Amino acid sequence: MCVGTGRQSDFLWDAGTPVSFAAKIPISLPVAQDTSAGGITFSNVMSHIVDIPKVAWQRVQDVIAANPPLAVPHTLAVGPNTTSVTKTLEESLLKKEFQLWEGFQQTTYLNVVLYNTQDIDWATSELQAVFKAKGYVFEDPSGFSRIIKQPCQQSETAAPGQKSGVAVGDCFGGAGGSIPNSSDSMENLGVTTAGKWDPTDSGEVSHEYTHTVQAAQWIGTAAKDRGDYGHIFAPCWINEGQPNATGIAASSKSYQQYLDKRNATETVGPLDPKFPGWSAANLKEYLYSQIPNGSVANSCYQNGPLYQMGYSVGMAATEALVAIGGPQSTMALYARGADGDSFAEAFQKVYGISWDKGSTILGQVLATEYAQSPFKAR
Repeated sequence: MCVGTGRQSDFLWDAGTPVSFAAKIPISLPVAQDTSAGGITFSNVMSHIVDIPKVAWQRVQDVIAANPPLAVPHTLAVGPNTTSVTKTLEESLLKKEFQLWEGFQQTTYLNVVLYNTQDIDWATSELQAVFKAKGYVFEDPSGFSRIIKQPCQQSETAAPGQKSGVAVGDCFGGAGGSIPNSSDSMENLGVTTAGKWDPTDSGEVSHEYTHTVQAAQWIGTAAKDRGDYGHIFAPCWINEGQPNATGIAASSKSYQQYLDKRNATETVGPLDPKFPGWSAANLKEYLYSQIPNGSVANSCYQNGPLYQMGYSVGMAATEALVAIGGPQSTMALYARGADGDSFAEAFQKVYGISWDKGSTILGQVLATEYAQSPFKAR
């Protein structure tokens, strides 16, 4: 049995994990500091605040361009009434995601289902058929309908990990991650009927696939539910911030589209009523003090508004990490977590700086950004 060191929950691997297990990391650690003209480091980031979005976006494009094409086996099923989905566009976005995370462990097989409100019953049957055909073990057979309806909010009050729809009952969001008791994954993508659905703008296809890669770092362990392990390791701010920061950058057709979506996403959203304010110290505390592990009562995963701040404030923090260390550095954190590190230990190994110091600098970055573009709570 492998022991995960330094975990708040005294975490132990499931029995049966080989002691030789090592997560795949295709980059050298700690990541090299970009000391070229225009490069952003922890040391100089405060003098490059305005450059963070462009550098982060470009670093994502550069990794996609540099990595070879990778074929991840998958199926993409579209509801009969979900006519705004072309499949061709969605496939092109998945292709970019496969290349972005090339070298890291990715899912063995990906099942993607896209549907709108007219196709909820179809999507439920489709998901049931997939599980039956693949022999997946699903311990809650009545939960298929709940899983499908998750991206289709029935009210404007969203639970942790969910987004409220653009209209009551509309589908606008997704759910993605590992399938328990397997090395496969699922993306359930709700498509709005309230207007044109543009996955290059929403980032939905890419966002949900990133969740599957987060969990895929635990493939090779004896974990029965790899998604739980990711939540035990990762604070909520990066759990949703990473898929937004990298997913929106990967799916946007241009830097301007990324910038527009980024500006709208990072500055608007739910706000934890206990959040004390936008000072550097408070933002450092937001990043540093989150308690992961969804089974713990005071976990950030049990606090809906705090969790949802990950889509906005978490995205801003992750974007800074992408600008400093590249997008692959953010997934290397998860890979180190799969190797048994706590988040603080992983951060030190990936970035060569302590998490205490790194979160202090990130807090200063966020305070400056939000002073320039104030957050609008909804």
